[in-house]
This record gives sequence, C-alpha cells and structure tokens, in this order.
Amino acid sequence: MECVETEDTFIRSISALSKVEFEHRCRRLHNVLDENDLSSSMGGNHKGTDPIPLVITAEEWKTLEAGVAQRAKLFNALAKDIYGEQSLWKKGKLPAALLFANPDFLQVVWKVHPVGDVFVNLTSTDVARLKDGTFVAVSDHLQVPDGLGRALENRIGVSRAFPELFRSMQTERLAGFFKKLMDGLDAMHKNIGGEGETSKVVLLASSPDNPRRAEDAVIARYLGIPLVENDDLAIRNMQVYMKTLMGLKKIGTIFRRVEDGMCDPLELRIDSGEGAVGLISSVRAGNVAIANFLGTGVLETPVFKPFLPEICRELLGEELLLRDVETLWLGNADDAERVLAEPEKWIFKKAFRDEGSFKEAEPKTYVTMTTTAQLALLQTVENAPEQWVAERSMEVSTVYAYRGEFTPAVSLMRFFAVNTAKETSVMPGGLGILENGLGEKDIWVLSENPVANFSLLAPASQAITPSRAGGDLPSRAAENLFRLGRALSASNMMARIARGIAVRLSDESWMDMPELPWILKAGLTDETQSRLAQDPENALRYFILRKDNKNGMQCVLTEIREHGMQLRDRISEDLWLYLNGFGIAEVPAGTGAAALLPYLKEVLSDSAAVAGLAADSMTRGHEWRFLELGREIECAIRTLQLVKSLLYTAPTDEMTNLRLLQAVLEIGDGLMTYHRRYGGRLQVVPVIDLLLSDESNPRSVAYQVAKLRKAAKYLPGNDQSEATFSPLDRELMRVLAELRLANIEQLAETVDNKRENLIKLVETQINSIERIAEIVNRLYLSHAPRAGVFHATTTDVSEV
Repeated sequence: MECVETEDTFIRSISALSKVEFEHRCRRLHNVLDENDLSSSMGGNHKGTDPIPLVITAEEWKTLEAGVAQRAKLFNALAKDIYGEQSLWKKGKLPAALLFANPDFLQVVWKVHPVGDVFVNLTSTDVARLKDGTFVAVSDHLQVPDGLGRALENRIGVSRAFPELFRSMQTERLAGFFKKLMDGLDAMHKNIGGEGETSKVVLLASSPDNPRRAEDAVIARYLGIPLVENDDLAIRNMQVYMKTLMGLKKIGTIFRRVEDGMCDPLELRIDSGEGAVGLISSVRAGNVAIANFLGTGVLETPVFKPFLPEICRELLGEELLLRDVETLWLGNADDAERVLAEPEKWIFKKAFRDEGSFKEAEPKTYVTMTTTAQLALLQTVENAPEQWVAERSMEVSTVYAYRGEFTPAVSLMRFFAVNTAKETSVMPGGLGILENGLGEKDIWVLSENPVANFSLLAPASQAITPSRAGGDLPSRAAENLFRLGRALSASNMMARIARGIAVRLSDESWMDMPELPWILKAGLTDETQSRLAQDPENALRYFILRKDNKNGMQCVLTEIREHGMQLRDRISEDLWLYLNGFGIAEVPAGTGAAALLPYLKEVLSDSAAVAGLAADSMTRGHEWRFLELGREIECAIRTLQLVKSLLYTAPTDEMTNLRLLQAVLEIGDGLMTYHRRYGGRLQVVPVIDLLLSDESNPRSVAYQVAKLRKAAKYLPGNDQSEATFSPLDRELMRVLAELRLANIEQLAETVDNKRENLIKLVETQINSIERIAEIVNRLYLSHAPRAGVFHATTTDVSEV
C-alpha cells in the first residue's frame, strides 16, 4: 500500500533521530497526554495517539478549507430554512419524510431565531482522502461536535515531542481559531444586550460520567470560561442564572456541549430528567443565546447527503465544493432497487436515530456479515426502505502509523469550523482518526510563509483593575470541593490504620499483639473484621485493594479522582495531576501483609503532596475554604473515632494499655510530638490532651475545629463580627469551647475499666461535628433554591 506523500517530509526529518531518541520523543508525547487524561473521551487508551502527524500542504489546504467552510455555511443556512420558512419543502426540493419523520426535529423551536441568525456555531466534518488523491466528506457533526479538545491536546503533545520539526515545517497554529470561537460567543452576548468580560459566557458540560466530560474541561479551561452543568442553572422569570454561593448570577451565552434532548426536560425529553426546566422559554424570549442552537441535531441525518448539491445551489447559489461519499436514500424506489441489486458494494445506515437515543446505530457492512445476517438485513430494508440510506464502499489512501515500526493505516480527518454573524473560519489543523480504534493523529497544515505566534491572552494595552476576589463559585463546585476534602482525609486515616495493621501482621508474633483487635475496630467494617478473623492477610488486601468493597480504600480513592475530574477547570495543573493519579500505583506483588506497605506509603505520599500543593497553589477564596471545611470535618470525626475505638477500654494489663497508647499515637500521627515532649513515658492523660485539646497539634480535634471556624468566618452570611452569631458559628464556638474546657484528668478516669467520661465527650463531639457538616450542606451545597442570603431567589440577583 502507498502512503500519503505529504507525510514523507516528516518521516525524512525524523530519520535523523536515533531509534532511542525517537522512542524518547514518543514517551514524551504519551506523558503529556497522560497528564491531561483524555482517554475517557477517546473511548480507549490515549497512548494510541500516533507520533506521526497527518501533513496537509498549503495547496491542499486551500481546497479543504474552502470545502469545509462552505459546508459550515450550508448547514447553517439549512437549519435556518428548517426552523423558518421551510422553502425547500414548499418548492418540492426535499421529501417531507426527511424532516417530519426525523425525531431530531424540534418543533418547540420552530420560528425561533438565534442571535445573529447563527444556528450552527461550531461544526466538524470528517473527510477521507481517496486513492486518487481527491477528498470526500464522510459525515458532519452539527449538534455537539466531538474531538475539538482532543485535537488541541494532540497538538500540544506532538508539538512538544518534535518542537524543531513543528517550527521548521512552518505549521499553522490553532490559537487563532479558538480566538474566533471565543469572539463569536462574546458577540452573541453583546447582541442580546449584555456587557462585560467573557465570564458572561459559560460552557454547559456533559455529566461527569459522560466520556465527553474530560474534553469539555479542556475546552473550558483553554477558552477561559466557566464550566457548568445542568444542575448549576436556574431559570427565574425566563432568565437563566448560575447558582453560586453569593446568589444567582445572570448568564448571557451558553456554549452547550450536551445534546438537544438533555437541555430542558419540560419541553424536550422529560424521561431524561436532565436539563434546566424552562430553558426553552428563556430562549424563545430572547434572554439567552445558545451555541450551537437547539435543534441542530436534525441536520446530522445522512438522508440529507444525496440532496446536498441541490440544497447548496438553492440556498447559497453555489456548487458544492466538498462532495460526500456517494449516498443513496432508499426511500427513493429507483435508488433502493439499484442498491439491493448489488448490496456487496454498499454500507447500510439507519436514516434517523432511534427515538430517544443520542447515538447513531452502527452501520452494517454487507460483505462482512454472515449469510443469515445478510438475508435479515435485506428483509429489514425491503420492509421499511425509507428508514435506510446506503453509502458506497470506498478505497481510502493510507498514512503512516507508528506501532514499534512504521506501518500503513487508514485514517479519517476531522476538520472544525466556526460560523459567526460576520464570517466562517476553519481550524488549520484537526483530528486524525485511525481506523478500527487504532488511535488518533494530530493534523499539521503547512504554511507557505513563516507562521507568527498568536496567543489567547488579552493584549497588554487592555487595562485590568486589580482584584482579590475569587470569582463566583458555583454551588456544585463548592460541593465537589467539600466532598473532595472529606475523601482526602478519609483516605489518609484509612491508609494509616491499614498500615498499622499491616506492620503488626508482618511480625511473626502478631498473634501475641493485644492491641490488634482494637486497631481493627478503629477503621474496618464488621464484614472486614469477620474476614480478618478467618484470614487476616487476605482480608486486609480486601480492605485495601478490592474495588468492589464499598467500604474499602479503593472506593474512597476513586471518589477523589472523580471529584478531581469534576474540578479540573478550577484547580491548578499540578494539583490536577496528583488528584488524577491519586492512589494509582503498582498492585502489590507477593504475599503477606508486608507486601502492602509500599502501596500504603504511596497513598500517604499522594495525600501529603495534594495537601502541600493545595496549600501552595490555591488562593484563600471560597474554593480553598470548602476544600478545607471538608478536610477538617472528616479529619476531626476520624480522629474522634480513633480515640473512641482505642481508648474507651482501659485494659488491666499494663503492657496492653501501653501498646494501645502507642498505636493511637502512631495512627494519629502524634508519636514524634509526644516523644519530643514527654520522652518514652506513655500515659493516657497527655495522649488524650495531644489528640483532642492541643490546638498546636495539627492532627488534634481542637486544631481542626479552630480551623473550621476560621474558614467559616468568610463564608457568605457568616460574618462573625455581627452582634448575633450564625447557627454555623454558634455550633463551632460551642464545640471548640467544650474541647478547650475539657478536664483531661476526668476524661482519663475509668469505671469498670471503661472511660465513660471520655466516650461521652467523644460521642457528643462526633454528633456536633456531623451537625456542622449538615449545616454547611444545607446552607451552601443544596441546589434547591431558598430565600435568604445564601441562595438567591428572584429578588436576590446580580449581573455577572
């Protein structure tokens, strides 16, 4: 097979590199992509990103750019006709079934015009290069085009791997395209009467479990706009607002990355339960601009393909420049007869998406099917030919791909375009998609002239007034930060308890360690404890490593990574990297509890790294406060539970008592401090004081509560300078006072070998701190709108 000649320039250039150096460059590429972790949005391992870019010459680009731009304008004009006069149907140019049998046609937005008459702001077109060198369009993505973020990340990765080639080959840059995308979104906001910075624009992202979510975060971060989810939106008086800690903030433009049916359950898909109720009404009223406009999913049916040349002449007065692969709609009797006479030459596709589905059905290639499947397909097509289209099989030219050696591979090219009220622009690059899921490629468009540097940063001449405000924090982001903090503290204490158990089980005389049963009670569930009684080492592995153990460490570690993903647009890159890899280490090999210790060390190292990075990189705004609130609440509760488990009982045996005190200091991270103060004499009074009441000990409960009060001081509606205290501050003051005034000697007293006074205080403290967590959740983290200072109603609204 012959590969595309334009790639030869790159291949010849890298031939000067040694095999070792080239492999080093490949690892550099993979490391960059590892850091950004777009694997979930690629449906596979992102290490499939090929180091060899697809190269497009300047002459070829002129043809492609004109064709892709024309298709973007054409589909925008088609959408305008579909949701407007429907002249193509009135003139008999298109069959009625093409529109009214299409479940993606949204009648609720018919006759509703978007800002600037731009229906399709962002488009993408998949293009194939045939063996004869010509280009054909394979498909168009016009509702939520995928791959823009991956194209950006692939460009960053490949250009960093081969920076000298990127410059010497005069490769066009992508930043200018994103600037035009952002300018278009800003212009939409101004057209509806808005003023101000780009914070007026938000990116409406898919849910966290959607494969597209990682890409959404990349785009939002690069454009510098807030990422929101459906739950972040509130509709009041047909205006769209973002829920924040400071109240509702008006939104002017929504760059949506969710399908039509996921936008408003009231008027679209009520069964989905997704969307902002009333969004359609706000759109109709002209109070919010949406890109891409609602209803553009109707354009993605392949039934339009046979009619596009005529549609182009009718709507644009031009001939179609970039033609589609030959496609026939089988609702036409003559075309159906032609296809069914030679089905082996065609690929069969459903004309429309299934009702309620956001995905297209898998195409059916006749020649690869069994005889039984072929007969069934033909019968299905004959029964409902209007529900099918047929695309002629094509011979696509191959490109170089590197899989330990250079091999030929088939690749599509996905190009992106932006429509604005003034112009249509095509991104000079794109996403190469290798066949059969073999990976992706960067696309390099070569320039005939030296390429100037370009940045999305605002020019220095644009004056900015200094501010120390942290911006508006959405309630959802605050909740994720709060829960992330709790999960971080939980994982830390779980790892410390597991390490304490593993160290003791590693000793040959572990059965003679009287403190072990108490340690087990400190952090393990009844199920794990019962397993430990039968097989201690395997039970500990179950607690530490098993992902299906809902009460185990892996569940908490997964929660940390998931919260990190949801907060990606609000935290530093360094902090994101550690959260993304939190607790991901080589599975301990070998048997025995000692084999688990290196893994637990890695978890504790990750915990320390995240704590340090958060302290060093997060400004002391609401993001920091909610992360700290979560960490401090969970740390305080876990420390109290540790004290309750290990110090409630006062063993009559002195050795057991000493070993318990040693264990509680070890797990509570107070051993070094205790020995520095008191030497090797272990006594219960100073141990209780160190873990409960010593505000100089960062692991003590009193220290955590004091930090809680300090963090809560600056939360909305919790001004501690007021004459009356808020419920949150009142509770914090009471808890802290109890700890400061506690009589440690009385707490250490025993009755029938039980420290009843200690347990009474500990249980009261646990209940109080859990009540504090509930107050924080009720006041700041609940999405339900309430009157008052914390969650705005229709009378508590400010412009963004």
